[in-house]
Amino acid sequence: MNRKPKSTGSQPSKTATARKRCREDAAGKPAEKASPLPEILLIGDSIRIGYCKYVAEALRNKADVKWPEENCRSSQYILMSLEWWRGIAASPAVVQFNCGHWDAARWDGDGGALTSIEEFGRNVRLIIRRIRRYWPEAKIVFATSTPMNPDGTRTKNHRTTKTMIRYNAKAVKVAQDEGAEVNDLFEATKEWPATDYRDYAHFTEDASRRLGEIVARRLAAVAGLR
Repeated sequence: MNRKPKSTGSQPSKTATARKRCREDAAGKPAEKASPLPEILLIGDSIRIGYCKYVAEALRNKADVKWPEENCRSSQYILMSLEWWRGIAASPAVVQFNCGHWDAARWDGDGGALTSIEEFGRNVRLIIRRIRRYWPEAKIVFATSTPMNPDGTRTKNHRTTKTMIRYNAKAVKVAQDEGAEVNDLFEATKEWPATDYRDYAHFTEDASRRLGEIVARRLAAVAGLR
C-alpha cells in the first residue's frame, strides 16, 4: 500500500495547529467583531467567575460584558494567556483584571507563596503594559483581591487576609504608577460576615451577586456609561 507523501508547507504545522487549538480553548470562542455596545472585558480568578454574570446582568443594554470562561488563576497565568484571550473582545472600552489569591497561596502546603511579592508586582506591571499594547484605547482597572473567610476556614493552599492586604498594596502601587485605575473589592467586602462565604475564600451566590453589582457600578463610571 502506497503512503501519501508528507506535505511540505501547504498544511499548518502540528505546533501551529496546537497553538490555534489552545487559543480557541482558552478564549472559549473565536475572535468577534466589535459590539455595538461598549465592551467590558473581565479577567480574573474564581472570585471573578462568581460575579461576572451579575456584572453583565447589571449592565444589560449598556455594555457588552465578556470574559474568559476559564479561571484566570495567577499573575503569571494571565501573562501567559492574554494573547489567547485577545479574541474575546475586539475593542474593549474597559479591561478589568484581578490576580493575587493564587499568587499569595502557599501551594499544597509549601513553605512560601507561589509567587513572591516582588515577582507579583513585576507581573502586574507587565500585565498592564500588555493590555495597553493589545487594546490601546481601553481603560485599565486592577481589582483588588477579596479577604479570606473571617471564620478562619483553612485550605491546603493557605493564605491569610493579612497576606492579601500586602499583595493588594503591592499591586495597587504598581497600578497607580502605571496610570491604571483601581477597583477596591477588598475594601468593599472587608466587613462581610462568614455567612457570605461558602468556603475559605469563595462567596455564596447571593454575595457574588452583590459583588457583581458593586463591580458594575464602578466599571460603568470608568466607562462613562449612563
